[in-house]
Amino acid sequence: MSNDTHETAPTRFVQVGDARFAYRRFGRPGRLPLLLLNYFAANMDDWDPKGTNGFAAERDVILFDNAVGAQPVKRRRRSQR
Repeated sequence: MSNDTHETAPTRFVQVGDARFAYRRFGRPGRLPLLLLNYFAANMDDWDPKGTNGFAAERDVILFDNAVGAQPVKRRRRSQR
């Protein structure tokens, strides 16, 4: 089991044609992963860590950024919105 959480999981990238997509994966592997998608103009930093870390206690979680632009290093805090 990974010790990563919503706040500590590294941002990874996958290239599909000309598009580059960002994602973070963390939680308990073994079961089918939970893939979390956002609405248009949102990114994976908009998910509430309390919720995503709660899901990750029971299963593998993948936060997906639909090429809008998650920040790989500097992440926004909820109070900075």
